[in-house]
Amino acid sequence: MVLDELVTVGWSGRWWAPAGFVGAASVWGGARWWWLRRARTLLLDRVVVALVPAAGFDPSLEEIDRHAARLARVPAVVGWAPRRAMGVRVRLSSSESQLSYQLEGPAQAASVLQLQAFADVNVVDPYASHEVPRIRFEGVPPLPRQNAGGRESA
Repeated sequence: MVLDELVTVGWSGRWWAPAGFVGAASVWGGARWWWLRRARTLLLDRVVVALVPAAGFDPSLEEIDRHAARLARVPAVVGWAPRRAMGVRVRLSSSESQLSYQLEGPAQAASVLQLQAFADVNVVDPYASHEVPRIRFEGVPPLPRQNAGGRESA
């Protein structure tokens, strides 16, 4: 009888260890799944900004340091996110002898990426067309062109 009580008490105390391990592993697995899914979501939703320098672009060391510090603040802007999703990708390319510096980063940091870092650099959307659309009004005669002196030309 005493032996039966000891076995019962001993067995009732031992099932908590495997149950606790299974519970902890389930919580860890669920958190890991959520973390990887969040990383995948953030990687799918990224922003690309192109910086196009002017012909006389010559930045000072102070401007370069300021720009690097701004890019280093991206993880703080994004907040609590997986490390792989917070990175900023820098791409340098050239087309028709025009240098293009593209920044790709998380969508939450779009405002930081779009800040104008240098004086002689234009921030443009790389996917937007750079042509100015013509506006036409139907039924309205065109305005006469003016010379440099402000007089109308025929």
